[in-house]
Amino acid sequence: MIENLLVHVRMFAIRHTYWRNLVNSAKNPLETQEKVLKAILQNNHTTQYGKIHRFDKISSYHQFAQHVPVITYETLRPYIECQLGSGVPALTAEQPVMYATSSGTTGEPKYVPIIRDELQRQKRHTALLTYSQYIFDPLAFSGKVWVMAASAVEGRFENGIPWGSASGFLYASMSPAIANKYLIPPEVFAIKDNSLKYDLILRLALAEKNITYFSAANPTTLLRLCALANQQGDVLTEDVELGRFSREAELELDVMTAIQKMLKPNPNRAAELRKIFNSDRVATFSDLWPHIRLVSTWTGGNCGMAARSARTQLSTDTQMVELGYLSSEFCGTLTVDCNLTAGLPTITDYFFEFIEPDEWDAGSRKFRLIHQLEAGQDYYLVITTPSGLYRYFINDIVHTEGAYHNTPLIRFVQKGKGVTNITGEKLYESQLTEAMSGAEKHFDSHPNFYLMLADVERQIYHLYLEVNGMMENTAKLAPYLDNALSDLNIEYRTKRESGRLHPLEVTLLKQGTGEKYRAQCIQSGQKDGQFKMVTLQYAHQCPFPFQTTQLVTVAI
Repeated sequence: MIENLLVHVRMFAIRHTYWRNLVNSAKNPLETQEKVLKAILQNNHTTQYGKIHRFDKISSYHQFAQHVPVITYETLRPYIECQLGSGVPALTAEQPVMYATSSGTTGEPKYVPIIRDELQRQKRHTALLTYSQYIFDPLAFSGKVWVMAASAVEGRFENGIPWGSASGFLYASMSPAIANKYLIPPEVFAIKDNSLKYDLILRLALAEKNITYFSAANPTTLLRLCALANQQGDVLTEDVELGRFSREAELELDVMTAIQKMLKPNPNRAAELRKIFNSDRVATFSDLWPHIRLVSTWTGGNCGMAARSARTQLSTDTQMVELGYLSSEFCGTLTVDCNLTAGLPTITDYFFEFIEPDEWDAGSRKFRLIHQLEAGQDYYLVITTPSGLYRYFINDIVHTEGAYHNTPLIRFVQKGKGVTNITGEKLYESQLTEAMSGAEKHFDSHPNFYLMLADVERQIYHLYLEVNGMMENTAKLAPYLDNALSDLNIEYRTKRESGRLHPLEVTLLKQGTGEKYRAQCIQSGQKDGQFKMVTLQYAHQCPFPFQTTQLVTVAI
């Protein structure tokens, strides 16, 4: 098949260019990072920010740390708005060609500048990830490739510069060797109505049995697609049979044009689908798409439980691999070994600084560089990028785990704000994740959604949980979690024993609550394709009305 031959040729080219350079860089991480920092400063020393912080006088990391402060997005917002509005090189000498959007801490969205070279860097990252997955399982690319992407352009500023998703832009501009394999046309991801978009995606996917690769940043997307397929199986099956889409009238012309050739009558596939949907059990992902060999998604951090739930939807022949540490600001890691959950930091493109969470919280600003990391440790991450983020505190915690040649591998653990403190216990989201993982195994239950809220006023932790049906042993879950958290966090144990923390409560939620919560977060500014769930929050900072969706509440 010519398409598979083109993929093989493309992978051969990547191996002898991008991959070879990556390996050489990983052998000398300090030298690589010094070159990256020097290039970023040289390219931007004439900007307003570069002049203020004397980029042209910096010749070492020590001087860089002295002259340039650690900042957050709000520090950069005036510079970003200045360059966007006037074209004056406030942050980058090169004008941004687009802005990636993300939710901000102040309620206003963040617009992260993306220069043209950055798009080329991310295209290279995608090529390297694809190569890594290809050598892991070449047959994963033998059929159709189903990627859940974001919209490349969500809007434009007055000067015409677009804002949207860099990953969506890359999806729309992928090399023909891979793009010819894509199941979903990029125009589909520009549909603003989520219900319409997902209905159309499922309509196109259900018609194609020979899908061998699936990718979505968050594993909850897979669960959502499977649930929707079961809910609307009859309508979508009839659409497949007749070669139509029942909501065609709601589509824009460009979308209709992009999918027109795909809307062909397929009675044989429809017959297969009817047999699946009319069986006496809920259809799984592998029932609907039995040839999927590889699923690429986030598997760690607070996505771990959703990933395990997604795993139950797949055949034992299907491999689930880590997508990598990604954000709107940058691509943090590359998965160089699909057997691992940790990835190689993108040291050839961005400058990394690390600091242990306890030191950061204590006010220390003594950072480590990539070659100084200790194995098995957690670190806050500070990044410097060619697109204008200089010593940017991204509020992410990563964990070191193994090495590739001489470069430590890291994996995302949690957002920094996933830490709560009612009375001195400092409970971390990663501790909750571990406790819930244990509960999942102990009670043989796979929650669809959970969220723990720290209620400072009541001095209590409250877990909200959605499971399929009524979870047995609900009354036993609260004491189990309380004991698990006590084992993981000695300060939590101390505060519980002293009575300063009241007994933990658990509330079971109605089916669909997790999806409603997700929808509210997206409406508030988070990206659908890169939705990141923070499972540990303060009650007063969570506006979702859980009281309207609860079934039963139990306490210790």
